[in-house]
Amino acid sequence: MKKIIISSLFYLILNATSYAQEKPVRIGLKFGIPNVAGLSLEYATPLIDNKLAAAIDFSSISISAGETKVSFSYIEAGGNYYFINDGKGLYGNISFGRIGSKVEYEDAVLGSGEGKAGINLINLKIGGKFGNGFYFRPEIGFAALAGNSEIEVEYTDPFTNNIVVEKEEIPGFLSGGPVFNVGFGVAF
Repeated sequence: MKKIIISSLFYLILNATSYAQEKPVRIGLKFGIPNVAGLSLEYATPLIDNKLAAAIDFSSISISAGETKVSFSYIEAGGNYYFINDGKGLYGNISFGRIGSKVEYEDAVLGSGEGKAGINLINLKIGGKFGNGFYFRPEIGFAALAGNSEIEVEYTDPFTNNIVVEKEEIPGFLSGGPVFNVGFGVAF
């Protein structure tokens, strides 16, 4: 059974690539909200007359200042549907995104601690891919809070030396909002 599934997937991929666009793979950089700065990948499939594309965005940033370290990551996976042209021009996007952040600190007075946040988002965007080999891509849209999102804070109480763990709801200002990205890259 396993060999049949693998053979079928191989046949579908081989068949799909033979009918795909001239330059279906796109790799680029994307800057904006909520991803800050990161890598963008897209594959324009031959599905729905070459108008459906799978897209993934990834960002990871770490900053240290003294005894404090801040890490931020964002991953987004979804699909683009090109309205008019196959694989270029105006498109709509629906995707799932996850923001992860972590803050670690050590202080002589406050002790040590860390805070983590995991925020799940559903993104709805409209964008445009302009260019063929090299492209420019602006996007606007809205992100809404989805699923299990929480903030967890763990710290050592400086007076008792006990470890305290608190879980909190996501504050209202992080529950979603506008999305704006600008990207550029190369297609091949």
